[in-house]
Amino acid sequence: MGAAMQGGIGGHAGLFSNANDVAKIMQMFLQKGYYGGKRFFNESTFDLFNTCYFCDSGNRRGLGFDKPEMDDSLSTCGCVPKSSFGHSGFTGSYTWADPKNKIVYVFLSNRTYPTMENNLLSEHNIRTEIQKIIYKSLKN
Repeated sequence: MGAAMQGGIGGHAGLFSNANDVAKIMQMFLQKGYYGGKRFFNESTFDLFNTCYFCDSGNRRGLGFDKPEMDDSLSTCGCVPKSSFGHSGFTGSYTWADPKNKIVYVFLSNRTYPTMENNLLSEHNIRTEIQKIIYKSLKN
């Protein structure tokens, strides 16, 4: 809707892709700009966008990525390392990458169906509960 209000063009307009392509992009970020035998951007660019510059002030976000919550809740399962990064979108899509454990997690959905008031994903913590299961499986 925000893009529609801007004449159909908005940088925040959402994710229009499939899980395989999102996973490839996240893998490229996980590898700091390198994927499929090609370098797409410098490692220093990734480090710049993945740094939490204002963590001391209570802001967990990097320039390009979301970072884990400071109190280990909400944006992640609370079980991911601080080096991890990702994004959750308005429509319920979620992707998170963990350099320490070499994990890429992609969850695509349409939270806005049948209406925008549909908040079941958040109310039941579906995305972060799945993330928790992923991390529990590493311990087994």
